[in-house]
Amino acid sequence: MPIRRVAVIGAGPAGAIATDALAKEQAFDTIRVFDRRPVIGGTWVYTPHLPPKIASLPDLIASNVDHPIPLPLSFPTETPKSEAVNSHQLRFSDSAQHEHLHSNITPEIMAFSTEPFPPTLSERVRDKYGPNAPFRHREVIRQWIETIFLKGGYDKFLELETTVERAEKVNGEWVLTLRKEGRYKDYWWQESFDALVVATGHYNVPWIPEVEGIVEYDRRWPGRVVHSKHFRSGEGFRGKKVVVVGGSVSAHEIVHEVLPFAQHPVYASLRGDPIPSFGWAPFIHPYIEVKKQIKRLDPATGNVHFVDGTVLENVDHIVYATGYTFSLPYLPQVQERIKTAYRRLPGVFQHTFDILDPTLSYVGMLGGGFTFRVYEWQAVAVARQLAGRGRPLPSTAEQQVWETKRAALKGGGKDYYSIAPDYQDFFEFLREVAGDPAPGTTGRVLPKFDPKLLGIWTGMVGAKIRGFEESRRKAEEELKKANEPIKARL
Repeated sequence: MPIRRVAVIGAGPAGAIATDALAKEQAFDTIRVFDRRPVIGGTWVYTPHLPPKIASLPDLIASNVDHPIPLPLSFPTETPKSEAVNSHQLRFSDSAQHEHLHSNITPEIMAFSTEPFPPTLSERVRDKYGPNAPFRHREVIRQWIETIFLKGGYDKFLELETTVERAEKVNGEWVLTLRKEGRYKDYWWQESFDALVVATGHYNVPWIPEVEGIVEYDRRWPGRVVHSKHFRSGEGFRGKKVVVVGGSVSAHEIVHEVLPFAQHPVYASLRGDPIPSFGWAPFIHPYIEVKKQIKRLDPATGNVHFVDGTVLENVDHIVYATGYTFSLPYLPQVQERIKTAYRRLPGVFQHTFDILDPTLSYVGMLGGGFTFRVYEWQAVAVARQLAGRGRPLPSTAEQQVWETKRAALKGGGKDYYSIAPDYQDFFEFLREVAGDPAPGTTGRVLPKFDPKLLGIWTGMVGAKIRGFEESRRKAEEELKKANEPIKARL
């Protein structure tokens, strides 16, 4: 049966390119895009007005959060607002943005192939990296996403401030239960579709590792344990003793954001080595001291104990820059699969195609670099498959074998959903699945992966590393002028 009606969940970068790819296939009668935020941009919408807080740390650690909410008995209808339905903390609807957040991937890799980033630079980035800096402020990125919708005329497909509360298959079609938030009430209705594209990302529900004593510690010392999702600016850490947990990009950023304000040294706690692309460069700094993994948090004293036996006293904040976990509460059958897996999206082939249901696809539920660009390849492959024009996917059994082997090799978390270092293979697989546009259509053309992009990727990392080195150099000069010793803290 041909697919004529498609729903896209999410109006961020993945939703934008998915919508564009679907529209340009010229194969669908209905395309609808739903996003719970009031403006276009997805996770790039800054939400400083929403108080940053984890509603329940015990529930978060136990993965007992972000449940599907009860639905009204009939539709359309309206209901009074309630904490269970409308709380941004319980629903994880605040975004993972901070005041000075910038992109950390160069435009040649991050932007879509025919939608370049504007050259606009923030003063902060220009001062740090020069007039040719490759990084863009979060609002420039959000506006770029918005432009894709507006320039293409896709704003007519959009339903903002609308949460997809349930997406279920009924008699062969997807029935979406939708809730639009009004000032005093919620308005509910349902719509039906032939296919569903999930583009809500995986930066909603924080992941914090279970550490001995952490729940009691949080209860005794409320506000000390925070997640990087709720970091807003370094100014809030002025004069504070800070530990940042994690060895990836968010940890780098937060350590260096708080450096001008926090007590020195700022402590960086890592479980092992940092991500290979940056190595130790972000942490080699006279005002940063690297610590081993946290072993125990003592609620009685407030002390932080590390696996090497060292202890920190009088800590003001422990910032967990430890990533996120997948959560799709509006898709009950998928959410059940997620609960049985470790921080990954199970039942999905090549991070894109639902193995058991060809009418369900995912765009943007991966990482490891080359985002957002890789979303374009996913989106075009999905659009062609839904239009009945793509090249056949492997059999269900072969797709399941791919997942089984990857889970056995990678486990879960970033190792599983990262496409690094096999960028070229992944891009070329999706290009092969998509094939060429149908004659007479405006379908997007996916260019062959250019190996030169790998060199650009390396150069981009180099720019960030030079920024870290410059910060270290300035700090060392400060210490020399003050006749203070420069301590090696690695």
